[in-house]
Amino acid sequence: ININKNYLFTGIHMQQATSLIGQFLIAMPGMDDERFKKSVVLITSFSDEGAKGLIINKPTEILTYKEIIEKNSDDFNFKELDFKKNIDVFYGGPVDFEKVVVLHSNDYSMPETNKILNTDCSITGSKKILPLLVESKFPIKSKLIIGCSEWESGQLESEIKSSDWLIWSSDNSIIFEENSELIWLKVISNMGINIGSLSNQRGFA
Repeated sequence: ININKNYLFTGIHMQQATSLIGQFLIAMPGMDDERFKKSVVLITSFSDEGAKGLIINKPTEILTYKEIIEKNSDDFNFKELDFKKNIDVFYGGPVDFEKVVVLHSNDYSMPETNKILNTDCSITGSKKILPLLVESKFPIKSKLIIGCSEWESGQLESEIKSSDWLIWSSDNSIIFEENSELIWLKVISNMGINIGSLSNQRGFA
């Protein structure tokens, strides 16, 4: 299989490439780390100091939406909220489990909202957005995420060079795909890669 530069950067190319912010990291089938197996990660920051991202395709039962609301009940009256609406909680990565953010479409914004470069979505970490997930029509698309993924300086470049990850352009239709089990396969398909050719390799043959 020929390595397309859009799929994979070497460590040298990484320094010359456009920022990875807003790109997908797609775990290779042979990813050794179970926490990232078949993960699709949206890169939210990238610099010489390191990188951060959110896994977008791993629902979790570590905390429920109601439990998250109850933990922040000093900020609003959670008893008035309608918990009949199912709000999934996603595992964003193994770092900072106390941190809760909402990844959402750009139709909503508050002072604490940060738009993600090279995407059509934003991150809001303010507790004020939590009730809106059941109360409001906005944001139209959202994912409630606990934890995040982080890499130290040079770490992600090394993992990409070792073919642990593929790189592809992000898309809101993938980010907010309701069937999370399809996300990894959809990205692989969009890349035009035959999943059978990847087998359980960490990299390309």
